[in-house]
Amino acid sequence: MEKSTSHTPWVVGIDVGGTFTDIVALDLIRGEVRDGKVLTTSEQEVGVLAAIRQIGIEPQEIAELVHGHTVGINAVLSRAGARTALLATDGHRDLLDIGRMNREFGPQFYDPTWVRPHQARPIVARQQRVGVPERMSADGNVVRDLDEAAVRAAAHVLKDDGVESVGICFVNAYSNPDHEQRAATIVREVLPEAYVQTSSLYSVTKEHERTTTVALDAYVGPAVTHYLHRLRGLLAEAGFDGLLWIMTMNGGVTTVEHAATAPVFQLVSGPVGGVAGSVRLAQAGGPENLLTMDVGGTSTDVASIVSATTPMTDLWTLEQGLTLTMPLVDVGSVGSGAGSIISVDSLGALRVGPASAGSVPGPACYGRGGADPTLTDACVALGILQPDLFAGGAMELDTNLARKALATVAESVGLDATKLASAAYAVACEDMAAKIRSVSVYRGMDLRDFALLPFGAAGPMLANQVAEILGLDTVIVPYSPGQFSALGLLGSDLRVTTATAPMTMLTAGGALGLEQAFTRMEQSIRDDLMAQGLNVGALQFERAFFGMYAGQTWDNRRPLADGPITAETVEAMVEEFHTFYQRTYGFSARELPVMCTSLEVTGVVARDTTVERRVTSKAGTSYVRTATVIPVGRGPMEAEVHQRELLTSGARIEGPALVVERFATTFIQPGWSGSLREDGCLVVSRINERGSR
Repeated sequence: MEKSTSHTPWVVGIDVGGTFTDIVALDLIRGEVRDGKVLTTSEQEVGVLAAIRQIGIEPQEIAELVHGHTVGINAVLSRAGARTALLATDGHRDLLDIGRMNREFGPQFYDPTWVRPHQARPIVARQQRVGVPERMSADGNVVRDLDEAAVRAAAHVLKDDGVESVGICFVNAYSNPDHEQRAATIVREVLPEAYVQTSSLYSVTKEHERTTTVALDAYVGPAVTHYLHRLRGLLAEAGFDGLLWIMTMNGGVTTVEHAATAPVFQLVSGPVGGVAGSVRLAQAGGPENLLTMDVGGTSTDVASIVSATTPMTDLWTLEQGLTLTMPLVDVGSVGSGAGSIISVDSLGALRVGPASAGSVPGPACYGRGGADPTLTDACVALGILQPDLFAGGAMELDTNLARKALATVAESVGLDATKLASAAYAVACEDMAAKIRSVSVYRGMDLRDFALLPFGAAGPMLANQVAEILGLDTVIVPYSPGQFSALGLLGSDLRVTTATAPMTMLTAGGALGLEQAFTRMEQSIRDDLMAQGLNVGALQFERAFFGMYAGQTWDNRRPLADGPITAETVEAMVEEFHTFYQRTYGFSARELPVMCTSLEVTGVVARDTTVERRVTSKAGTSYVRTATVIPVGRGPMEAEVHQRELLTSGARIEGPALVVERFATTFIQPGWSGSLREDGCLVVSRINERGSR
C-alpha cells in the first residue's frame, strides 16, 4: 500500500448515490480539503470523472481513490441484472422461493394474496433453476457422486437460452466444495463468456441464505465487474495511475481485483462509508452513542453506533426473502429520500416513496421536466429549502414548479399545496423515525443515551423533526454532511474476509484444529494480497466464530480476542457464549454443549487518512436574511437564515432558523438552538423550559 506522493498528493473518496455523486479530496502535502457534488450519470464512471474535475483535480494527481457505487443495488432494485441461472442439488431448486416461510410484519402480513418480492419479480426465473444429481453429507463425505453429464447437458440448455451468468450452490458444499468446483469447471467449458460463481464466495452454513447470496452475486456480477473494468479504463485514459480501492459491505475497502471476485459484497457500499465516518466522529469528538440517518435522493439508511464501535451483522435482507449471509455493517434502509415521490395509495393514505424521481428528471423544482411532487418540492414549498441558496447558489430551485407538482396530488385529497407539503414532510420523518427504532429501540436500546447524526444532503433539513418524534435532545450535523459518506470512504481500512464451516463441538481437545483452520485462512488472505502486489507488513487479523447450542438450527456470530486458540481459549469462548446468550435472549443453556458452525477471519491493513476540520475566527456575520418557514403542526413563522461557513465557535442560533451551506440546509425548529463545536459540527439541542440547553 506504499506509494510516493511527491507528484500525486491527493487522496479522494467518491460516493455514487441515486441522485448525486459526492466527492471529498485531501491533499496529503498541504492538508487542503476539497469537496463537491455532481448529478449521478447513467454510466456511473462518467460521473466519477466529472466529480474529480469539478473540484479542480486531474486524475494523474491522485495517489489513492476510494469508491462506493450503486451499480449492483440498482440492478437488483430495477431487476436489470444478468439473465441468470442457478444450479442446485437435485430437489432443492425451489429453495429461493421457499425461503424460511416467514413474512415481514406490515400491511401485507394478513394479505392472503401477497407473494414475496422475489416470487413476483424473480432474480432467477424457475425455468433457469436446475437440479443436479449429487449430494454431500454434513461432514463432507460424498453421499452421491456428481452427475457430470447432467451438469454438461444443463449448461448446453442454458447456453441456448441465452444465460449470461450462473450461480452454483449445492447442499453442504461448505463442508466439501469439490462438486461445486467441478460443476463450475464444466459450465465454464460450455459457457466460456458467462460469469460463474459458487458458494465458496462465503463458505458458511444456512442453506437458504447461502443460496440467496450466490444467486444475487451471479445476478449482479456481470454488471458490477463490467463497471469496475470501465471505471478503471476510463480513469487510466485520463491519466490516473494510483491505487483504486472499492468499498465493501464489511466496512472496509479492497482492491478492484478482489472486488471483482465478490460483487454482491458491494451492494450498499456508499451507506457503509457513512457509518465508517460516523464511527470515526464518535471516536474523535463524541458522543460515543449515535443514531445515524443518511438521507439521499432515493432512500434513507440508518444505523445505531454503540460505544463508538462499528455495528456488524452476518445477515442482511434486501427484500423479504432475499437475505444475504456475510460479515457486514448493520445498516437498515427505508425508501424515503429527498427525491421520493409523494403519492396517495389505493386506501387514500399519503405515501412518500419508495418510487423516486432520481437525478433524471429529478424533483419538479429542478426544472428538468419532472412533474411528480417529491419531498424536495415539499421542502421548497415550506420554505425549508431557499431556492436561491440551494447548492451554494449554483442551481436555483423553482418554487412555482414545486407548488404546481404538489397541487396535482393535493387536489385528490382535498388539500392545498402547502398543507400537502407539510403532511408529506411529516410522513417522511415518521417513516425515518420508525426505521431508526427498528435498529435501536426494538433491540433494547434506550434512546436517551443517543444523539442523532444526520448526513446526506437532505438529512439536516429533516433531522430536527425526526429527533422530536424519537424524543431525542441532541442532533449533531457534521461539516459538509452532503459529502459525509464520501469522507467515510476516504478513511476506511483495507478489509478482506474469508470463512469456513467446521461444524464441530467447542471442546478443549479441538483447540488445535480450530487454530490450524484460522491459520490456513490467514495465510490465504496474506498470499492473496501479496499476489495483488500489496505490502502486507502491517497486516493484522480479526477472528470470529459462529456458535449455537447443540440441537439448534440458528447460530450467532461472536468476535474473538487476539491470540492463538488454546484449551483455555476454548473454555473462555464457551463461557462468553453462555453470557452472550443470557444477555441477548434472557436465558442460557449451560447444560448443552456449544457447537462451532463457522470460523471467520478478516485481514485488516490500516489506512490512516484523517480529515480534520477546525473552526477559526472569521470577520463579518453569518446572518443572511429572514425567511418564512412552516414547521410541522404550525403556521408560517419568521426564521433567521445563517451561512454555516461564517459561523464562529460558541455562536448560538435560536430556532426557528435555517443554517445553509454549499450542499445542505439544517432546519432548527422552534424550541431548539444550534451552536458550533470546535471540530466544525453543528450541535442542535432542545431548549428546556427555563430557556437553557
